[in-house]
Amino acid sequence: MELKGKGYYIWRLKNCEKGNPDRIVDLAREAKLSHVLIKIADGAFPYNVDLESGFDYVRPVIKKLQSHNIAVWGWQYIYGNHPDQEAQIAVKRSIELGVDGYVVNAEHEFKQPKKAAAASRYMNILRNNLGSLPIALSSYRFPSYHPDFPFSNFLKRCDYNMPQVYWMKSINTGGAQLQRCINEYNQIKPFRTIVPTGPTFKEHGWIPQENDVTEFLQVAQKLNLPAVNFWYWEGCRRDLPKFWDLVRNYRYENSTAGNNFLSQYFAALNSNNPDKVIKFYHSNAVHIRSGGAIVGKPAIREWITNLMEEHTGQKFILLQENVDRHIHNFRWQVQKPNGGVTEGRDTMGVIDNTIRFHYSIIQQP
Repeated sequence: MELKGKGYYIWRLKNCEKGNPDRIVDLAREAKLSHVLIKIADGAFPYNVDLESGFDYVRPVIKKLQSHNIAVWGWQYIYGNHPDQEAQIAVKRSIELGVDGYVVNAEHEFKQPKKAAAASRYMNILRNNLGSLPIALSSYRFPSYHPDFPFSNFLKRCDYNMPQVYWMKSINTGGAQLQRCINEYNQIKPFRTIVPTGPTFKEHGWIPQENDVTEFLQVAQKLNLPAVNFWYWEGCRRDLPKFWDLVRNYRYENSTAGNNFLSQYFAALNSNNPDKVIKFYHSNAVHIRSGGAIVGKPAIREWITNLMEEHTGQKFILLQENVDRHIHNFRWQVQKPNGGVTEGRDTMGVIDNTIRFHYSIIQQP
């Protein structure tokens, strides 16, 4: 499933509206949440399950939320000491509960020597057993601060990247923190669609400023990020209810003009009909790529035809878009049957819904 809109993490379900499914659904609907992320495993063990009675607090909440068209993602904190067992409980819980997606929360434990191999092993088991279920990584906001963390080992098997954009001990930096986070992850391969997580919690006397959280949301919209998350439901409702109100009342939508144009362009790409794509280009459009520049529809049509033939039967996926007046910057990918990925980073100049110039960089990570 494709994530769009606002989501909230739930950590300890008993502390979240006393675990009452009806109350959780009512508040989620009132806040217009598109998705909720619930912890269902910790390490190699199930989570939010009563140890004495065996009662699973998650199951009734998931059923209730999904019955109201609110997606539920499971999440798990992993340590990497027993990757097989951690992956097995993730698979077991995901299948039993029928979650709509899965988030892998990996942090400082994976900076240790040889943990990159554990990350790859865990992710391979997860992907091989969960099929097409969307998987996301939840980890650090700035990769440059954590050079020992195996970002690529996780992201190779992920569909989404959910960095924790928390700015403890800082003020007036919410938007700048998110922008830097995006800029840094743009340098990490493979790139994955980013759904950032913002802070609505307190820690060691620090709380975010309301204007910071608002700016975080505004910058996410400006960058056309499809969705945002917040940490965490029960802590926010208990300690900082004004932030719950802020998120509830904020209308999160992507800007539509750019999305509509590129959505139509990618639909044409996926039609496997080059004539549908070439209609987007001006008669004297210029296309610049690694092999040089070409001008005019006939030459560009030939390039489009070759691109489609190279990826026959594969889907072109729009990952990220940023629109500034007439300039469209975007990333896309095609996943190959052998597990490889073709990635593109493109810029288009669009006037009156017609492409005047198109600059492409295509990579094979």
